Amino acid sequence: MRRTLIAGAVVAGALAVPGTASAHLRTGRVAVDYSASIARPPPQVARAVAARVYPADLALGLAARPGHSVVVLGYLGEPFLRLGPDGAYVNRGSLTATGLGLAEHGSGWQRTSLRARVVWHDARLHSLPAGVERGRWALPLVVDGSRSELSGELERPSRPPAWPWLAIGALFAATSAWLLAHRRPGTLRTATTALGVLAAIATTVVVSGFAATTTASQGRWVETGNELVFVLVGVAFVVWGSRDARALAGGMLGLLALAVGMTGLPVLLHGVVLSALPADLVRTAVVVSIAAGSAAAATGLVVFFDVLEHYEEPTATERYL
Repeated sequence: MRRTLIAGAVVAGALAVPGTASAHLRTGRVAVDYSASIARPPPQVARAVAARVYPADLALGLAARPGHSVVVLGYLGEPFLRLGPDGAYVNRGSLTATGLGLAEHGSGWQRTSLRARVVWHDARLHSLPAGVERGRWALPLVVDGSRSELSGELERPSRPPAWPWLAIGALFAATSAWLLAHRRPGTLRTATTALGVLAAIATTVVVSGFAATTTASQGRWVETGNELVFVLVGVAFVVWGSRDARALAGGMLGLLALAVGMTGLPVLLHGVVLSALPADLVRTAVVVSIAAGSAAAATGLVVFFDVLEHYEEPTATERYL
C-alpha cells in the first residue's frame, strides 16, 4: 500500500513537469527564473557521458560516448533510460517514464532513437523550496555497470533592482520634456536625430544578443533580420538625408526601439537573461531602447507636424525644372 501511494505521488509530480524537450530547446523567451549548472563529474562519468542543461527550460541532455553504456535511474530508483552503442531506450515499466509521457506503460525497453542521446525535462532540476535561492540536484546513473551520479547546482537569482532603470528612464523623460517645452526647431531636430541613433544602437545590442544565444528560435532570427534591416534603412536616412529627413528617421528609429524594448521587458523582471551578451548590458540596452525610443518618437512626432505645417507645394515652374 505504501509503495502504491509513493508511486502515485511520483507520477503526479512527474506529470507537472513537461516530458520530452525537443520542442523547447529553441525558444522566443528572453528571460527565465532558474539557472542550472553541472558539477565536474567523476572520472568514470566524464569518460562515458556528455551532458548539458538547456538554459531556456532546464531540459537535460545526455549522450553516451562511443563504447560506453549508461542507465539513468528514475524517481523511485528504477531503470528509466538506457543509452548505448545500439541507441537510446526508455523503460516502459518505469513509472518515471510513463509519468513524464516518454512511453506508454507496459513492459520491456522501447527504442526511441538510433543515437545514444536523449533530452528530457527532469523534476530534479525544476524546483526549489520557497525562500531557497540555491540547491543541489543529482541524477543517479549506472555507467558501464557501476553506480555513479551526475550532479550540479540549481539557482534562482534574484530580480535586478529597479532603481537604475528608473533613473535612466527619468533622465530621458526629463530630456524629452525640456525639448518639447522649448520647441526650438533646430535643437529639436538635432536632438531627435541623436536620440534615434542612440535608440538604434541599443536596439542592435538587444536583438543581436537575443539572436546569438543558443536558445534562439528560428522565429527570433527572422525577427532580428527584419529589425536590423529597418535600423540600417533609418541610419541611411540619418547619414544621407536632409535635416528634416534625419529628424524624421530618428523618430522612426525611436518607434522601432520602443517596440523592441517592450518585447525585452522580461529581462527586468527575471533573474536569468537568455542572451549571448552580459545580462547587465542587455538590461541597460533594453531600458535605453524604451526610454530613448520613447523620447525620439515623441519629439519626432512634433517634428513631423512641424514639417507638414511648413510644407509648400512646388510651383508649376519648379515642378518641371
